[in-house]
Amino acid sequence: MQINSCTRLCCLIGHPVKHSVSPQMHNAAFKELGLNCIYLVFDVLEEMLREAVDGLRSLRILGFNVTIPHKIRIIKFLDELDNSAKLVKAVNTVVQRNGELIGYNTDLYGIEQVLREVDELNCGLGLIIGAGGAGRASAIALTNLGFSEIIIANRTFKRASNLAKQIRELGFSAKPILLTDLSRYASSANLIVNATPLGMAPNLISETPLKRDHIKRGSVVLDLVYNPLRTKLLIEAEKAGAYTISGLKVLVAQGARSFKLWTGIDPPIGTMYSAALKALRGEKT
Repeated sequence: MQINSCTRLCCLIGHPVKHSVSPQMHNAAFKELGLNCIYLVFDVLEEMLREAVDGLRSLRILGFNVTIPHKIRIIKFLDELDNSAKLVKAVNTVVQRNGELIGYNTDLYGIEQVLREVDELNCGLGLIIGAGGAGRASAIALTNLGFSEIIIANRTFKRASNLAKQIRELGFSAKPILLTDLSRYASSANLIVNATPLGMAPNLISETPLKRDHIKRGSVVLDLVYNPLRTKLLIEAEKAGAYTISGLKVLVAQGARSFKLWTGIDPPIGTMYSAALKALRGEKT
């Protein structure tokens, strides 16, 4: 990849971001397609979000991704929202078009895409852990998949309740609970989605929202945390006899959608997955 005055910039903003493998994933795709673009990562504190967005706008950046903890708050700094972002009420991808910043939610696409590939999926009771931006995308994905009941567990009841209300307004059954009540409901769930940072490297790697005794055999467990590849939750789920899905699959699926929005070109998904996997394993791409 040769960087020059014509190189277009894409990036990720969030806090923390040093665990991200998005640069390796996107830069491998740019290289394979011969695109003069580069993807970087910027650690942006919550109190500096407005300034960061203004700076990216001034640089006429091609586009950028948004991760924890900015997916909801960033909305107020954008010019327009795509229907996906309006539905989820959270943004993880921004495209700059003619000087305007347009917010999308490709998490919704990625989660739904990955779950549609699961033959074992029983669309009965779905349990989502977390009611932030990723939790919102997960809840909407489950409605699109036709889950008959959705339970939303969160540290604060108000946020879980607000998301459950939104799901009920779409015509689906949804119940909010606190994380302290999680184990009571998890053993009945056909699908469990972890949409919190619990289990994420490096600081939360030893944590899990659930132990094996509370996970139903034959259920599906998706952890949106992708670093490490096998989180403590996925290890516990495997012991319980559940079908497990790493967040890396969702990362690549939503990343491919972001790539297409920025460039108008379908990316080499296999290359993106391979590059991300090598990065997680500490291998050179």
